Amino acid sequence: MDSIYVSRLPLLSLVGVYLNEKENPQPLYLDLEIKISLKQAAESDDLGDTLDYSTLCHNLQTAAAADHCNLIERRLNDLLEIVFWDPRVYEVTGRLYKPGAVPGAEISVERTLRRSA
Repeated sequence: MDSIYVSRLPLLSLVGVYLNEKENPQPLYLDLEIKISLKQAAESDDLGDTLDYSTLCHNLQTAAAADHCNLIERRLNDLLEIVFWDPRVYEVTGRLYKPGAVPGAEISVERTLRRSA
C-alpha cells in the first residue's frame, strides 16, 4: 500500500477542560499518514485518481475550528474520521500536537484507524 503524508498541518481549535481553553482557540498541529493506492494516479496524472489533499486539509481545519471538545484524543479521532470520507483510504494514522499544554514539554497523541473489510 502507498502513503500520502501531511506534516504539521496548523489548526486552531477550542480544545481543553479549563475555562480559558473553552473560550480561546489554541494552535494544534496535525501529522497524517494516509494509506491509499497511488497506482492509478501515477499512471493517469489525474487529480481525480488520488486523494485531493488540499481539499482534505481545508476540511480538517474547518472541522477543528467548528466546536469545542475536552480532549485532544477526541479531536484527533474526529479528524481521522474525515480522512475516511474518501472511500479509497484504507488506513490513516494521525498524531495531534498541543503545544503549550505543559510548559517545557511537547504533548501529542497518536491513533490509527483502519477501514473494516
